[in-house]
Amino acid sequence: MSSQQSRQVNDRLRVREESDAYFVVLEHDESDWVVKFSKAGRFAAREWAANMAESYNDRFDDPVMDAVQRNAPPPASAGLSL
Repeated sequence: MSSQQSRQVNDRLRVREESDAYFVVLEHDESDWVVKFSKAGRFAAREWAANMAESYNDRFDDPVMDAVQRNAPPPASAGLSL
């Protein structure tokens, strides 16, 4: 991905469960995951994944926030090359 391309996600998120982890994935491309929460010990992986997806998806229910997010420029890198 070039530095001119945005890494912003403009798709809803959902949770995909596998034997060892919960993945937060793009709703229309489950192979593209955003984050992985391992099912390790007593860590509440399912809850963390569900909360992340739900919090992110809330913006789709708010037309003002949705318009702001979709038109926002990519985050500025702090001296990092992408």
